[in-house]
Amino acid sequence: MKKTLLCCLMAMPLMGLNAQQCIIEGELTKDSLRFEEKKVSQVYLTALDEYDNFQAIDSVKVKNGKFRFTRQLDPNDPILLYFITGFDNGAAHFFLEPGTVHLRFDAAFPSGCVATGTPNNELMREYDAIKKKCVAEQTDSARILKARYGDDFMAVPEGNAAWLRLGAEALMVAYGEQLQFLARHYDSPLAPLMMDRELYYLYNKKMAMRMVRSISPKLKKHPYYVSLLNNVRAMELKVGDELPDIKLPMSDGTQKFLSDYQGKFVLLDFWASWCAPCLKEMPKLKELYEENKDNNFAIISYSLDNIEDAWRGAISRLDIDKPNWLHASDLKAWKSPAAVLMGVTEIPRTILVSPDGRAIAFNLRGDELIQKVEQILMEEELKK
Repeated sequence: MKKTLLCCLMAMPLMGLNAQQCIIEGELTKDSLRFEEKKVSQVYLTALDEYDNFQAIDSVKVKNGKFRFTRQLDPNDPILLYFITGFDNGAAHFFLEPGTVHLRFDAAFPSGCVATGTPNNELMREYDAIKKKCVAEQTDSARILKARYGDDFMAVPEGNAAWLRLGAEALMVAYGEQLQFLARHYDSPLAPLMMDRELYYLYNKKMAMRMVRSISPKLKKHPYYVSLLNNVRAMELKVGDELPDIKLPMSDGTQKFLSDYQGKFVLLDFWASWCAPCLKEMPKLKELYEENKDNNFAIISYSLDNIEDAWRGAISRLDIDKPNWLHASDLKAWKSPAAVLMGVTEIPRTILVSPDGRAIAFNLRGDELIQKVEQILMEEELKK
């Protein structure tokens, strides 16, 4: 008995180490590319950056149609979707998580990869089966209609309408089954990921927020949860709504979020150095700043420039680099995630934000903006 216990205790550290390792074993059922007569000789383990761009982090040779990656995992890192790239027709995707992940796919069609062997990959396989069943039902509906009414039936408007109706019914059933599946597995990162990618925008904001609230509290700091929550908050923005917690790449090189400034009234000002109407507004913004720089108020000017020197040069030239007048930009111009989430389609665009992160007003300018800020600050002072 003592000998058995000792062996178990000796094995425990090794088990803990293995639990933080991911082994990816891949098998190519066919190893030729789709558009080139060329065999795949090397593949890449690839992550997505914050702008959904591929970033290769490792590579291995393919031998006899097989490849293998080994990754040590930090237990504090979230479980995320990774990709195998190196093909000319897409990529294979899977969850990078502790254990051994088995990947099997045709190199010409890597998006058809089936990932098995670990909890979240098995869940993803089950979830994908719901979508595959829907596709099969849509295909079967065309076959049934042809068998019942003849091959020519699909070529007439009545036949095409019948097929579209049956396909739509199958799709709506599938959406319901997908949502039910994710609700049952509310503690998996698959839930916020797929709600964000495939489902939330099919519903109104109230229903979409219910989806968000159905997810396990332990995932509230997970990137997929944060993305889903921000996208739902961004739906039909209006006064009184909680705003998306946008990322703010600051001019001093630090990364902040809008939520870091909760407790203050904030004017979020989208502008650019090349925007003449934005520059025309600057004297009024300076007046607003000077009158309220010592109050519970801050300006965050978010630039839609894509040239760093132009952005920084304008800040210096306009003399607007001041305490509580903060500057942010990711230099992605109109493709900036912050601008997209806030519904910015033209500039200047301003959003007045309450201390609890809700929208007070949109697109106030000039004297109207100054008057509104003075009003809310006076009301806040009278509450004390």
